[in-house]
Amino acid sequence: MGTGRGAIVASAMLASLSAFGFAPPIDTAATTSTAASTVPGAPTNATDATSRAAAAQALIAQRAASARDSWWSWKPLVAPAPPTVRDEAWVRTPVDRFVLARLEAAGVSHAPEASREALIRRATFDLTGLPPTPEDVRSFVADTRANAWELLIDRLLASPEYGVKWARHWLDLVRYADTNGFERDGEKTSAWKYRDWVVDAFNEDMPYDRFIMEQLAGDELADRDYSSLLATGYYRLGMWDDEVPDLAQAIADDMDGIVDVTARTFLGIGLGCARCHDHKGDPIPQADYYRFAAFFAGVKPYKSSPFNSIDAESVLRRVRPDFGHVDPEVERAAYIAKRASLLNEIISIERGAEAGADAAGSAFVDRAPTDGLVAHLAFEDDKSRTATNSAPGSTIAAAQVRDAGFGAAGRIGKAFSFDAGDDRVDIDRPVQDSFTTSFWFKTTDIGGGNESDRRWFLGKGLVDGEIPGIVHDWGISLVGHGFVSAGTGDPETFVSSGPGHNDGQWHHVAFTRDRTTGRIALWVDGVMESDAVGSTARLDSPKTIAIGSLHPEHAHPFAGTIDEVRFYDRVLTEEEIQAIATGLAQEADAARTLAGRPADELTRWHEMRGQLTTLRPPPWEGETVLTVREDPIPHEVHVMTRGNPHAPAALVEPGVPLIAARFEPIAPTARPFGESSGRRLALATWIADDRNALALRTIANRLWQHHFGVGLCPTSNDLGKFGESVTDPALLDWLAAQVPANDGSLKQMHRILMNSAAYRMSSIATADALANDAPNDLLSRFRMRRLSAEEVRDAMLACNGTISAEHGGAGVRPPMPPEVLATSSRPDEVWPVTEESTWTRRTLYIELKRSLQHPLLAVFDQADVDGACPVRFNTVQPTQALSMFNGALTNSLAMDLALRVLRERQESLRLQLSWARELTAGRMPSVQDLDESEAFIAELRERDGLTIEQAMQAYCLVLYNLNDFLTVD
Repeated sequence: MGTGRGAIVASAMLASLSAFGFAPPIDTAATTSTAASTVPGAPTNATDATSRAAAAQALIAQRAASARDSWWSWKPLVAPAPPTVRDEAWVRTPVDRFVLARLEAAGVSHAPEASREALIRRATFDLTGLPPTPEDVRSFVADTRANAWELLIDRLLASPEYGVKWARHWLDLVRYADTNGFERDGEKTSAWKYRDWVVDAFNEDMPYDRFIMEQLAGDELADRDYSSLLATGYYRLGMWDDEVPDLAQAIADDMDGIVDVTARTFLGIGLGCARCHDHKGDPIPQADYYRFAAFFAGVKPYKSSPFNSIDAESVLRRVRPDFGHVDPEVERAAYIAKRASLLNEIISIERGAEAGADAAGSAFVDRAPTDGLVAHLAFEDDKSRTATNSAPGSTIAAAQVRDAGFGAAGRIGKAFSFDAGDDRVDIDRPVQDSFTTSFWFKTTDIGGGNESDRRWFLGKGLVDGEIPGIVHDWGISLVGHGFVSAGTGDPETFVSSGPGHNDGQWHHVAFTRDRTTGRIALWVDGVMESDAVGSTARLDSPKTIAIGSLHPEHAHPFAGTIDEVRFYDRVLTEEEIQAIATGLAQEADAARTLAGRPADELTRWHEMRGQLTTLRPPPWEGETVLTVREDPIPHEVHVMTRGNPHAPAALVEPGVPLIAARFEPIAPTARPFGESSGRRLALATWIADDRNALALRTIANRLWQHHFGVGLCPTSNDLGKFGESVTDPALLDWLAAQVPANDGSLKQMHRILMNSAAYRMSSIATADALANDAPNDLLSRFRMRRLSAEEVRDAMLACNGTISAEHGGAGVRPPMPPEVLATSSRPDEVWPVTEESTWTRRTLYIELKRSLQHPLLAVFDQADVDGACPVRFNTVQPTQALSMFNGALTNSLAMDLALRVLRERQESLRLQLSWARELTAGRMPSVQDLDESEAFIAELRERDGLTIEQAMQAYCLVLYNLNDFLTVD
């Protein structure tokens, strides 16, 4: 090891690390050299850095392979046989054998079975997050069938509320929120669609391996569809700063969130601990972190510049609901062919002598109206500096031209061609109030902007009057892959067509604006593609209109041909626009011309005209979804010295953590649709593999945690040495093996756990259990738990009968206390309250805004969504009682419950009090309970002068504060 102070330090480090049980760090040259020198067969006195690094890596791999058998969670998964027990009569499922074996070995007795009232309340909250109705309780208590419990579990698993409850557990893990955090805390557009995907996945019992695959690589699957794209919103749930001082650091931090959450959520590995140095507890070298990160190297970051914006193109896409099931290109080709066929047949009939003529070239008839025409640029003349305005009686001067773009073949005669350079045409502003702009264009060019952000002033100008700033302007441009976009300013209002109009064919565009209503509409090839309502102001900001580029400064020049530009000072009718676009006569004129034609020909003509009128292009886009987007060629990934993104070191390739590498991932293969590298699919396939013991142990442990209160490994996001030890490794391995054995069905896993006698135990301990298993480590009794924050609110709504049955959709915003809003920099704008009908939606559907939290949910330990939350806090604090007794929400809900019991049990006060207890506690009250309750109401009315409604409200508020309501036992 050498001599001197450095050798002494290195020797001490190696000794201490060896005692701790794992390899020395390799993130410095000195330790790499030292590590290399200890590898059998390594070159002695090696000076070649590559050889030393390779030797060090070999040592790390060797020690990782050894470590894989030294810790319970890294060992291969072998399902143990359930143990034999003495008390066979207690056993309902194999789970009970594992639990009972430990109890019998310790000489501790188990609790008896809970009451039926307690069992249905327990099961209903565990599976739906709601209390059972009194009717459900009575029915179950009276059900004498041998399989009554199993039928209850099946019914609850089939409820749509099951997905709501269990989605919440998952969303805690993946940091789900509807906003980005930081100062502006802007909206995560359509994040709620990922939330709804999770709800649906649980309700549909999506196999767990597919559940993994869709979230990590839903866009890379061979059978990808709209739903699997929604699942990849998983990647976009982190905190995003839209104003970053260090762009590289912000991108690295977001990637760290993806790496760490993926490793913890699916594998129970604290991989994030190795971002800056080797893991201090597990044999995970720093290189493993970056090898794992390399699977995500192609994922487009949420920002590409430090300015105040999120890159919509990188995180959003427009997706049709039938995505993956219908080929849009085939659909569009069929539409074009059908339209051409109809036009040809109609033209053949109308033109008699031109039978069989198509609608192209010289056969096309210009049927543009002249009423209201104020400017017409036909581009037939060949003048060096002007293009003639041929509109009859127009006062608009000729258009000014730069460069010789005349002479191209036009839609009618000649046209003006643009080369994306200095070619341009300017005309004095011809319109400003109500108007129609009509023109033809042909191009194979890619427009400006992108398909996720199609504002017209980002495109390549076709006919444009855009003025920078918030002004009254307008324009039309080509965006992305053949989208035609148009709009008006102040306020900015946009309309857009579908894609594909850069196919080298002539396309007609008409943009109309009605000043009286503010309505704008965009027509392409005679079909209205989109409309919207914008400003009713005079659009007089532009003094000139540019053709072939954006105005002013002629930015974003167009490459292609434009012909027959017309400006009307009125809104053309649908029939007029169709006449221009198709070359067909208006129907009334054509009907007069064809009056003497044969009857069968007229019938056919009417039929074809009708079909053409109703024919619409296929929908080209659906909904905006928050999703992963990837560069097909990922960038290189380096180990970052001390985690500093500005200090790259060794280059790494994608790889899984060495402690988990009992089998290697498949080799990444670029996807055939050319949108990604296939790396994430390789990782997802590896994680979802039945051989992946870590992944199976992790999900089995989470299921146990949510049914029994504490995981078999209490640190459910860290099954490594920094976590707590597993209490029953054999039981966890048996459960983990059941996941693939049951085809990944989580609903079947619920049945395995909930049908056990262990789950059905009472929460009341036996005397010997209190003496010998006070912490309940042996599970001698059921663990009583307090309701979660969401369950507290939802249960109050359910008890008073006002809870909404509606599921899905954008997050809602019921009233927020003004004291909470006052903490925002924009208290009047930060929380726009949604309509009152949404206020009783389940808490899952309340918008999760990172900078605001309802105080009732906060005091009951709602998850902190800034990071992953594998285990909720379960605090007991004075503010909980204060919020429950004094909060405006709880008082309002207590009044709703009071009015319900007064309305539904009018026979007597005693029946009303009994009904209130049934609703809130799920059981009938005792005689003593009712006697005390009657006395309480009487005192409130006599001493304090309260009305019966006020007294009952106070009573219901007390019920909401009882353990009977707030806990599940």
